Amino acid sequence: MNWKNQRRILAVHEQLHRIEVGRLSQLERRARELKEEETRIVECLDGNRNLITLFPEVVLQRLKANIRQQQELRKEVDRQTNVTLEQAKRVKQAERLVADAQMERDRAMELEALREVIEHCTTPRDFSAP
Repeated sequence: MNWKNQRRILAVHEQLHRIEVGRLSQLERRARELKEEETRIVECLDGNRNLITLFPEVVLQRLKANIRQQQELRKEVDRQTNVTLEQAKRVKQAERLVADAQMERDRAMELEALREVIEHCTTPRDFSAP
């Protein structure tokens, strides 16, 4: 594969990595929101004991649902973290391929320049006067 194709592949992998990082950020933000919601529920209950006695089942269900969502989200964050790391590995691999292709390209250009110099030096010159 030539250098330009390698650069395109790298650009695609970089874009995919940015997408995966964005997904991971969204999941982490949602996890923080759930944790904050749990904290608000607990603080509200600590401040108002009557609420627990009036609606014990509703409060308990809401806390259980929140905890269940947090657990599911933790699993999803872990999975997305692995996906993001895999994509980062692909980016690094593509970067190495681009660097190798660039070195090969530079080497080929240097060889061509050397051939031109050698050809120019070995070409017989006409020193006859007109």
